Amino acid sequence: MKKLAALALVLVMALGLVACGGNKKWPDRDITIICPFGAGGAMDRSARLTAKYLKKQLGVNVEVSNVTGGGNWIGYGQVIDAKGDGYTLGFSNYPGQVGGYLNPGNNIKYTFKSFTNIADIVHDPGILVVLPDSPYQTLADLIEAGKKEPLTISTGGSKGSDDDVLIRLINQKYGTKFTPGGNKDDADAKNALFGKAVAAQACNVSNYYDHWNGTGEGFVRVLAVFDNERNEMMKDIPTAKELGVDLVSSSDRGMVATPNLDKDVLAKIVEALKAVEKDPEFIAEAKSQGMGINMLFGEDFEKYIQGVEDSMKGLLKELEWD
Repeated sequence: MKKLAALALVLVMALGLVACGGNKKWPDRDITIICPFGAGGAMDRSARLTAKYLKKQLGVNVEVSNVTGGGNWIGYGQVIDAKGDGYTLGFSNYPGQVGGYLNPGNNIKYTFKSFTNIADIVHDPGILVVLPDSPYQTLADLIEAGKKEPLTISTGGSKGSDDDVLIRLINQKYGTKFTPGGNKDDADAKNALFGKAVAAQACNVSNYYDHWNGTGEGFVRVLAVFDNERNEMMKDIPTAKELGVDLVSSSDRGMVATPNLDKDVLAKIVEALKAVEKDPEFIAEAKSQGMGINMLFGEDFEKYIQGVEDSMKGLLKELEWD
Protein backbone atom coordinates (compact mmCIF):
# COMPACT_ATOMS: atom_id res chain seq x y z
CA MET A 1 0.00 0.00 0.00
CA LYS A 2 2.82 2.38 0.86
CA LYS A 3 4.40 1.75 -2.57
CA LEU A 4 1.07 2.42 -4.30
CA ALA A 5 0.59 5.65 -2.34
CA ALA A 6 4.10 6.82 -3.22
CA LEU A 7 3.54 6.00 -6.89
CA ALA A 8 0.25 7.91 -6.86
CA LEU A 9 2.02 10.95 -5.33
CA VAL A 10 4.69 10.88 -8.05
CA LEU A 11 2.01 10.72 -10.75
CA VAL A 12 0.12 13.66 -9.22
CA MET A 13 3.31 15.74 -9.10
CA ALA A 14 4.15 14.85 -12.70
CA LEU A 15 0.67 15.77 -13.90
CA GLY A 16 0.96 19.07 -12.00
CA LEU A 17 4.15 19.90 -13.87
CA VAL A 18 2.53 19.10 -17.21
CA ALA A 19 -0.47 21.28 -16.36
CA CYS A 20 1.86 24.19 -15.65
CA GLY A 21 3.66 23.72 -18.94
CA GLY A 22 6.67 22.06 -17.34
CA ASN A 23 8.25 25.48 -16.74
CA LYS A 24 8.42 25.50 -12.95
CA LYS A 25 12.22 25.63 -13.19
CA TRP A 26 12.48 27.90 -16.22
CA PRO A 27 15.09 28.80 -17.24
CA ASP A 28 17.42 25.86 -16.71
CA ARG A 29 19.62 26.32 -19.81
CA ASP A 30 20.95 28.98 -22.17
CA ILE A 31 18.61 31.44 -23.89
CA THR A 32 19.19 32.79 -27.42
CA ILE A 33 17.99 36.19 -28.61
CA ILE A 34 17.76 36.39 -32.40
CA CYS A 35 18.77 39.81 -33.71
CA PRO A 36 17.80 40.10 -37.41
CA PHE A 37 20.54 42.69 -38.01
CA GLY A 38 24.29 42.47 -38.37
CA ALA A 39 26.75 42.79 -35.51
CA GLY A 40 27.94 46.19 -34.35
CA GLY A 41 24.92 48.35 -35.19
CA ALA A 42 22.41 49.99 -32.89
CA MET A 43 20.05 47.00 -32.93
CA ASP A 44 22.85 44.59 -32.10
CA ARG A 45 24.15 46.78 -29.28
CA SER A 46 20.65 47.14 -27.83
CA ALA A 47 20.08 43.39 -27.94
CA ARG A 48 23.44 42.62 -26.32
CA LEU A 49 22.89 45.16 -23.55
CA THR A 50 19.51 43.61 -22.80
CA ALA A 51 20.97 40.10 -22.91
CA LYS A 52 23.72 41.04 -20.45
CA TYR A 53 21.27 42.19 -17.80
CA LEU A 54 18.72 39.44 -18.44
CA LYS A 55 21.52 37.00 -17.69
CA LYS A 56 22.05 38.79 -14.40
CA GLN A 57 18.37 38.43 -13.49
CA LEU A 58 17.70 34.92 -14.80
CA GLY A 59 20.95 33.23 -13.80
CA VAL A 60 21.61 31.55 -17.16
CA ASN A 61 23.64 32.55 -20.17
CA VAL A 62 21.77 34.75 -22.67
CA GLU A 63 23.38 34.85 -26.11
CA VAL A 64 22.63 37.07 -29.11
CA SER A 65 22.55 35.40 -32.53
CA ASN A 66 22.73 37.72 -35.57
CA VAL A 67 20.54 36.30 -38.35
CA THR A 68 20.59 38.59 -41.36
CA GLY A 69 18.99 38.52 -44.80
CA GLY A 70 15.57 38.80 -46.37
CA GLY A 71 15.14 42.41 -45.28
CA ASN A 72 15.48 41.18 -41.66
CA TRP A 73 12.66 38.67 -42.13
CA ILE A 74 14.82 35.54 -42.07
CA GLY A 75 15.55 36.35 -38.44
CA TYR A 76 11.99 37.41 -37.68
CA GLY A 77 10.71 34.20 -39.29
CA GLN A 78 12.93 32.09 -37.04
CA VAL A 79 11.50 33.89 -34.01
CA ILE A 80 7.91 33.23 -35.13
CA ASP A 81 8.66 29.54 -35.81
CA ALA A 82 10.53 28.96 -32.53
CA LYS A 83 9.26 26.63 -29.82
CA GLY A 84 7.13 28.22 -27.14
CA ASP A 85 9.48 27.23 -24.30
CA GLY A 86 11.13 30.65 -24.10
CA TYR A 87 14.65 29.54 -24.97
CA THR A 88 14.55 31.38 -28.31
CA LEU A 89 13.49 35.02 -28.19
CA GLY A 90 13.87 37.87 -30.66
CA PHE A 91 14.76 41.54 -30.89
CA SER A 92 12.78 43.82 -33.17
CA ASN A 93 12.79 47.47 -34.23
CA TYR A 94 10.09 49.96 -35.15
CA PRO A 95 9.16 51.28 -37.63
CA GLY A 96 11.51 48.94 -39.55
CA GLN A 97 9.61 45.73 -38.81
CA VAL A 98 6.30 47.35 -39.77
CA GLY A 99 7.72 48.83 -42.96
CA GLY A 100 9.02 45.40 -43.90
CA TYR A 101 5.60 43.77 -44.00
CA LEU A 102 3.70 46.80 -45.34
CA ASN A 103 5.90 46.90 -48.43
CA PRO A 104 4.00 44.66 -50.90
CA GLY A 105 7.23 44.01 -52.79
CA ASN A 106 8.54 42.03 -49.82
CA ASN A 107 5.55 39.65 -49.87
CA ILE A 108 5.61 39.19 -46.09
CA LYS A 109 2.62 37.26 -44.74
CA TYR A 110 3.19 38.26 -41.13
CA THR A 111 2.40 41.44 -39.13
CA PHE A 112 3.35 42.61 -35.65
CA LYS A 113 0.39 40.54 -34.41
CA SER A 114 2.23 37.40 -35.55
CA PHE A 115 4.54 37.76 -32.53
CA THR A 116 4.21 37.73 -28.79
CA ASN A 117 5.18 41.36 -28.22
CA ILE A 118 6.93 41.26 -24.87
CA ALA A 119 8.40 44.70 -24.28
CA ASP A 120 9.59 47.86 -25.95
CA ILE A 121 12.97 48.55 -24.35
CA VAL A 122 15.07 51.16 -26.16
CA HIS A 123 13.59 54.49 -27.26
CA ASP A 124 16.06 56.35 -29.49
CA PRO A 125 14.53 59.65 -30.71
CA GLY A 126 15.15 60.93 -34.20
CA ILE A 127 17.29 64.00 -34.86
CA LEU A 128 18.30 66.11 -37.84
CA VAL A 129 21.94 67.19 -37.94
CA VAL A 130 24.13 69.37 -40.16
CA LEU A 131 27.83 70.18 -40.19
CA PRO A 132 28.91 73.09 -37.98
CA ASP A 133 29.63 75.28 -41.06
CA SER A 134 26.35 74.41 -42.80
CA PRO A 135 24.32 77.32 -44.24
CA TYR A 136 21.32 75.78 -42.45
CA GLN A 137 21.85 76.85 -38.86
CA THR A 138 18.30 76.13 -37.69
CA LEU A 139 15.51 73.68 -38.48
CA ALA A 140 13.57 76.57 -40.02
CA ASP A 141 16.52 77.33 -42.32
CA LEU A 142 16.60 73.74 -43.57
CA ILE A 143 12.84 73.49 -44.10
CA GLU A 144 12.64 76.82 -45.94
CA ALA A 145 15.50 75.78 -48.22
CA GLY A 146 13.81 72.42 -48.83
CA LYS A 147 10.63 74.16 -49.99
CA LYS A 148 12.56 76.05 -52.64
CA GLU A 149 14.87 73.36 -54.01
CA PRO A 150 15.43 69.60 -53.83
CA LEU A 151 17.85 68.65 -51.08
CA THR A 152 19.18 65.20 -50.27
CA ILE A 153 19.28 64.14 -46.63
CA SER A 154 21.24 61.00 -45.76
CA THR A 155 19.42 58.24 -43.90
CA GLY A 156 20.78 55.16 -42.17
CA GLY A 157 18.34 52.79 -43.82
CA SER A 158 16.16 52.01 -46.81
CA LYS A 159 12.47 52.75 -47.32
CA GLY A 160 10.51 52.27 -44.13
CA SER A 161 13.36 52.95 -41.69
CA ASP A 162 12.69 55.60 -39.06
CA ASP A 163 15.15 58.01 -40.74
CA ASP A 164 13.50 57.54 -44.12
CA VAL A 165 9.98 57.91 -42.72
CA LEU A 166 10.90 61.12 -40.89
CA ILE A 167 12.03 62.80 -44.11
CA ARG A 168 8.89 61.71 -45.94
CA LEU A 169 6.68 62.96 -43.10
CA ILE A 170 8.32 66.39 -43.30
CA ASN A 171 7.74 66.44 -47.06
CA GLN A 172 4.11 65.42 -46.61
CA LYS A 173 3.31 67.94 -43.91
CA TYR A 174 5.46 70.95 -44.82
CA GLY A 175 5.79 70.78 -48.61
CA THR A 176 9.55 70.30 -48.68
CA LYS A 177 11.38 68.57 -51.53
CA PHE A 178 13.76 66.47 -49.49
CA THR A 179 15.07 63.22 -50.95
CA PRO A 180 15.96 60.49 -48.41
CA GLY A 181 19.49 59.31 -49.14
CA GLY A 182 18.71 55.60 -48.91
CA ASN A 183 22.17 54.91 -47.50
CA LYS A 184 22.98 51.31 -46.69
CA ASP A 185 23.65 51.95 -43.00
CA ASP A 186 24.48 54.61 -40.38
CA ALA A 187 28.17 54.70 -41.27
CA ASP A 188 27.38 55.32 -44.93
CA ALA A 189 24.94 58.09 -43.99
CA LYS A 190 27.55 59.73 -41.77
CA ASN A 191 30.19 59.56 -44.50
CA ALA A 192 27.80 61.27 -46.90
CA LEU A 193 27.28 64.11 -44.42
CA PHE A 194 30.96 64.64 -43.64
CA GLY A 195 31.81 64.34 -47.33
CA LYS A 196 29.30 67.17 -47.94
CA ALA A 197 27.38 65.05 -50.43
CA VAL A 198 24.11 65.83 -48.61
CA ALA A 199 22.54 68.84 -46.90
CA ALA A 200 21.84 67.07 -43.60
CA GLN A 201 21.54 63.68 -41.93
CA ALA A 202 18.47 62.11 -40.34
CA CYS A 203 19.53 59.77 -37.55
CA ASN A 204 19.05 59.19 -33.82
CA VAL A 205 20.33 60.55 -30.54
CA SER A 206 22.60 57.53 -30.09
CA ASN A 207 24.44 58.38 -33.32
CA TYR A 208 25.81 61.66 -31.99
CA TYR A 209 25.11 61.81 -28.24
CA ASP A 210 28.81 62.44 -27.58
CA HIS A 211 29.53 64.60 -30.66
CA TRP A 212 26.82 67.22 -30.82
CA ASN A 213 27.00 70.99 -30.98
CA GLY A 214 30.76 71.12 -31.14
CA THR A 215 33.14 72.24 -33.83
CA GLY A 216 35.83 70.43 -35.75
CA GLU A 217 36.21 66.88 -36.92
CA GLY A 218 33.41 64.50 -36.01
CA PHE A 219 31.07 67.11 -34.56
CA VAL A 220 27.65 68.14 -35.81
CA ARG A 221 25.02 70.76 -35.12
CA VAL A 222 21.79 69.14 -33.97
CA LEU A 223 18.82 71.12 -35.29
CA ALA A 224 16.05 69.38 -33.33
CA VAL A 225 15.05 66.27 -31.45
CA PHE A 226 11.84 64.72 -32.79
CA ASP A 227 10.30 63.63 -29.50
CA ASN A 228 7.60 64.82 -27.12
CA GLU A 229 10.10 65.98 -24.50
CA ARG A 230 13.68 67.21 -24.44
CA ASN A 231 16.23 64.43 -24.37
CA GLU A 232 18.35 63.96 -21.26
CA MET A 233 21.50 63.49 -23.36
CA MET A 234 20.82 66.60 -25.45
CA LYS A 235 19.13 68.89 -22.92
CA ASP A 236 20.05 72.08 -24.76
CA ILE A 237 18.45 70.97 -28.01
CA PRO A 238 14.79 71.93 -28.51
CA THR A 239 12.22 69.44 -29.65
CA ALA A 240 10.86 69.88 -33.15
CA LYS A 241 7.50 70.73 -31.59
CA GLU A 242 9.07 73.62 -29.70
CA LEU A 243 10.23 74.90 -33.08
CA GLY A 244 6.79 74.63 -34.65
CA VAL A 245 7.30 71.29 -36.44
CA ASP A 246 4.68 68.95 -35.06
CA LEU A 247 6.33 65.60 -35.73
CA VAL A 248 7.88 62.83 -33.64
CA SER A 249 10.19 60.05 -34.78
CA SER A 250 12.23 57.35 -33.11
CA SER A 251 13.87 54.00 -33.51
CA ASP A 252 12.32 51.81 -30.86
CA ARG A 253 13.76 48.37 -30.15
CA GLY A 254 12.16 45.64 -28.15
CA MET A 255 11.79 41.99 -27.31
CA VAL A 256 9.42 39.65 -29.14
CA ALA A 257 8.84 35.91 -29.28
CA THR A 258 6.87 33.19 -31.01
CA PRO A 259 3.07 33.61 -30.79
CA ASN A 260 3.05 30.27 -28.95
CA LEU A 261 5.16 31.47 -26.02
CA ASP A 262 4.20 29.75 -22.78
CA LYS A 263 2.25 32.19 -20.58
CA ASP A 264 4.17 31.29 -17.42
CA VAL A 265 7.46 31.90 -19.21
CA LEU A 266 6.17 35.22 -20.55
CA ALA A 267 5.36 36.32 -17.02
CA LYS A 268 8.88 35.43 -15.86
CA ILE A 269 10.49 37.33 -18.76
CA VAL A 270 8.39 40.41 -18.01
CA GLU A 271 9.30 40.18 -14.32
CA ALA A 272 13.01 39.96 -15.22
CA LEU A 273 12.82 42.90 -17.63
CA LYS A 274 11.08 45.06 -15.04
CA ALA A 275 13.96 44.30 -12.68
CA VAL A 276 16.47 45.14 -15.45
CA GLU A 277 14.70 48.47 -16.01
CA LYS A 278 15.42 49.47 -12.39
CA ASP A 279 19.02 48.20 -12.31
CA PRO A 280 21.36 51.21 -11.79
CA GLU A 281 24.15 49.47 -13.71
CA PHE A 282 21.87 48.87 -16.69
CA ILE A 283 20.68 52.50 -16.62
CA ALA A 284 24.25 53.80 -16.49
CA GLU A 285 25.50 51.53 -19.28
CA ALA A 286 22.54 52.37 -21.53
CA LYS A 287 23.25 56.08 -21.03
CA SER A 288 26.94 55.57 -21.80
CA GLN A 289 25.88 54.14 -25.18
CA GLY A 290 23.41 56.94 -25.90
CA MET A 291 20.37 54.70 -25.46
CA GLY A 292 17.13 56.00 -24.00
CA ILE A 293 15.15 53.43 -22.01
CA ASN A 294 11.36 53.57 -21.99
CA MET A 295 9.93 50.11 -21.38
CA LEU A 296 6.38 49.33 -22.47
CA PHE A 297 4.78 45.97 -21.78
CA GLY A 298 1.83 43.98 -23.09
CA GLU A 299 -1.08 46.10 -24.31
CA ASP A 300 0.90 49.34 -24.03
CA PHE A 301 3.58 47.93 -26.32
CA GLU A 302 1.01 46.71 -28.84
CA LYS A 303 -0.78 50.08 -28.84
CA TYR A 304 2.54 51.74 -29.65
CA ILE A 305 3.19 49.38 -32.58
CA GLN A 306 -0.36 49.86 -33.84
CA GLY A 307 0.25 53.61 -33.88
CA VAL A 308 3.41 53.08 -35.92
CA GLU A 309 1.50 50.93 -38.39
CA ASP A 310 -1.29 53.49 -38.72
CA SER A 311 1.20 56.29 -39.41
CA MET A 312 3.03 54.26 -42.02
CA LYS A 313 -0.16 53.28 -43.82
CA GLY A 314 -0.74 57.01 -44.33
CA LEU A 315 2.64 57.22 -46.07
CA LEU A 316 2.21 54.41 -48.59
CA LYS A 317 1.93 56.81 -51.54
CA GLU A 318 5.04 58.75 -50.50
CA LEU A 319 6.92 55.49 -50.01
CA GLU A 320 6.01 54.59 -53.59
CA TRP A 321 5.04 51.05 -52.59
CA ASP A 322 1.59 51.10 -54.17
